[in-house]
Amino acid sequence: MQGAATVSESPVVRVGEATTRDYAVTASTVVFRVMREELCVGLPRVESGAGLRRTVPCARPDAVALDAGLDAAARIAAGKCVPIADIVRIGSAGVRVLANPDGSSTMHIVSWAIARPLASQSGIGKSVEAEEHFVPLSALPTLDASARSILSCAFDAFLDVTLADALTRRLLPRHVLFRKTDGFNGRSPFEQALGAGASPEPSEPEIPLFVGLLPDPFPLSALRELYERLLGAPLDRGNFRRQFHDVIESGPIKALPIFERGVPHRAGQLFTFDRAAWTRFAAK
Repeated sequence: MQGAATVSESPVVRVGEATTRDYAVTASTVVFRVMREELCVGLPRVESGAGLRRTVPCARPDAVALDAGLDAAARIAAGKCVPIADIVRIGSAGVRVLANPDGSSTMHIVSWAIARPLASQSGIGKSVEAEEHFVPLSALPTLDASARSILSCAFDAFLDVTLADALTRRLLPRHVLFRKTDGFNGRSPFEQALGAGASPEPSEPEIPLFVGLLPDPFPLSALRELYERLLGAPLDRGNFRRQFHDVIESGPIKALPIFERGVPHRAGQLFTFDRAAWTRFAAK
């Protein structure tokens, strides 16, 4: 879908029979991307009363598009910080009703998306474009309360999906997998209803998120460092390597007879994700 698609005026939703409050509805999409080996989040700069500030990209759903309205709006929002062609996966996160400075409220249908990684050796044009819209997750700028709430909602859902796939469950230690998360605490009735009306279960298990976040092929160090940045904690390198090679023997990752080139350290072997073997592995 092209970012130039037109959208109608923001619809309003009346909540409950006993209330007269109306909410403007906005699709808010947080885009995650690995740039120069660091996990970054798309936060374009926008004009405000206080000058330029970074915020989560949003778009109004097209009320005449029926069920495609929110999906289209989520992609249009993502297109404000990365070309739609670069989006490799998009998923739902939750619903947040947030107060506006003028006393009104906006219902944010929050999504997360991942974009193709941007390697450090990419051309200057791409790097400059990405630098304008993406910031490292480890060094976020000051955000207003609404943007922080939306970003937190999206990141928790993104992290929960990351920890849920079969390959990650084999790679990470038990105490990491059973971490307590608050990504879905306080779900509103709207959120629960959206979940109940979701599309049918896919016939094949979802591909792990790292497949879209890392280059193909990738070195083992890149995968380990991605998990470390997501979790905010170091992983034991020896244990991770042993678990990784156990996974290779099971099929979903293949070792290639090639190594990294042009790196300032010892060149690591490169690996690729085997989609054909993934379904069999995930079913175990």
